[in-house]
Amino acid sequence: MREPLDEQLIDQQELYDSTWTGGLERGKEQRGNLQTNLEFLSRTGLLRPGDRILEIGCGIGAVVSELARQGCRVTGTDISRVAIEYGQSKYPGLDLQVQPAEELAFADETFDVVLSFDLFEHIARIDRHVGEVHRVLKPQGYYLFQTPNKLSNATFETLSHRSLKWRRYHPSLHTPGQLRRRLARHGFEVSFVKVNSINEFTRAKLRKFGPLGSLIARINFEKLPLSLQTNLYVIARKKD
Repeated sequence: MREPLDEQLIDQQELYDSTWTGGLERGKEQRGNLQTNLEFLSRTGLLRPGDRILEIGCGIGAVVSELARQGCRVTGTDISRVAIEYGQSKYPGLDLQVQPAEELAFADETFDVVLSFDLFEHIARIDRHVGEVHRVLKPQGYYLFQTPNKLSNATFETLSHRSLKWRRYHPSLHTPGQLRRRLARHGFEVSFVKVNSINEFTRAKLRKFGPLGSLIARINFEKLPLSLQTNLYVIARKKD
């Protein structure tokens, strides 16, 4: 039987339930850059029909739905009961479960691929999460994920909110080097994929910055060095 959530996870669950409730009431279903995330997955060429795939932090299940449509066997988990309940109603038949990213209720070596988008940076106990991903992956399995680049996101968040409060909701921002070292300690080999994330979703976020946002929206980030990427798209292969 699953152990009850500890106090920290209960607090997280209540926070995300509240956030999802408010967002859905305003009609906001999409939280991440779905188009770019799917492009990243397509570029890796690592998802095969029939693979067992887990998306952690799946929200209402938009990515899970798309991959299931492509023939993958996909399970989605999220700590928010509100998001999962909404997703189960919107996408009947999908395997969506309430689980925290730090305590996965799956047997060892269950999945060929684990995914996450806009999740990594939010997890305070990040080594616990990475350890769980390593545990549920099969040997030579992949953790494919996206997370903001600390080198650019810290500046963006500070300008956007005119404060350093982002440190509370992004406790695990990483630079490319920090990510490579942390994942290596958990038995992963790491590489990065550069993806230009400028599309309508991104432009809507940049409009609040006026002329500066318009200038940034003209940049093809795929041509910039890894250190200047807004988001890091990561391929982490389990060594054994």
